[in-house]
Amino acid sequence: MEKSKRAHLMLVLTALLWGMSFVAQSAGMDHVGPFTFNALRYSIGVLVLIPLIIYRKVTFDRKFFKAALIIGLILFASSSLQQVALQTASAGKAGFITSLYIVFVPIISQIFGKRVGLRYWLAVAIAVAGLFLMTVGDSGGVSTADILLLIGAIGYSFHILTISKYAGEFDPIALSASQFLIAAVLSFIPSLISESLSPAVVRPALTPILYAGVFSCGVAYTLQIVAQRDSKPTVASMIMSLEAVFAAIGGALILGQMLSARELQGSILMFASTFYVQYLENKEKSRPTADVESSGEND
Repeated sequence: MEKSKRAHLMLVLTALLWGMSFVAQSAGMDHVGPFTFNALRYSIGVLVLIPLIIYRKVTFDRKFFKAALIIGLILFASSSLQQVALQTASAGKAGFITSLYIVFVPIISQIFGKRVGLRYWLAVAIAVAGLFLMTVGDSGGVSTADILLLIGAIGYSFHILTISKYAGEFDPIALSASQFLIAAVLSFIPSLISESLSPAVVRPALTPILYAGVFSCGVAYTLQIVAQRDSKPTVASMIMSLEAVFAAIGGALILGQMLSARELQGSILMFASTFYVQYLENKEKSRPTADVESSGEND
């Protein structure tokens, strides 16, 4: 299978696991605080990956630790905002707003001098229309949780771009585990100060924490790093934004948060934007090199 197609399939699986994780994160908030939840799930993520790191005999250097620190700090800040917001926001809505990184990734890329073709902007516009239909809903209100999620989405945009920068330089499993370790340590600090880590409090939330730790962290974030080696950041963000759709489906099936007709329309638009991006990728790869270079459209 072509590398980019394999990467895109990995990113779809990543989006699925992340989408279901919003359900777990929302359920976990019924029992533990946001920093406690993150501290425990990231710790589990590290434990899941340690055997693989030992098996692969990974070596570390100063440059690796610098990259891990940057990615870990961004992950901690972004996920903390998201988890705090999930105390009041629904799983589906949190997934929708977080997926606005599909807008911020190309904007940030362009600010830093990496041109994004107009056809990709069209795909972004379609996806944004879908997100608007799913996020704003019929009430049109914007809450504090929405603002926290929006800032978190900007953070996740930088996370995607930073992963894109470092993914090809270091072992993906080691890099993934390192970011979890940093995020876990930083999450434990406010957890110990203002929340409870007692077994009686944590036990009812253990299933959501285990899912988030093993599948969302140990599997999905690692798949993201592996896949972004062979995928452009704008395309990767577009595919991973499907987590919003999977979060809505999971919320409906597991938490009883049914999708409205408006939200279903938004889901269809998001799927359409993702397939359109895949079409652009395939079309660009099929063109002669000279034509691609002369078009001036790149990601």
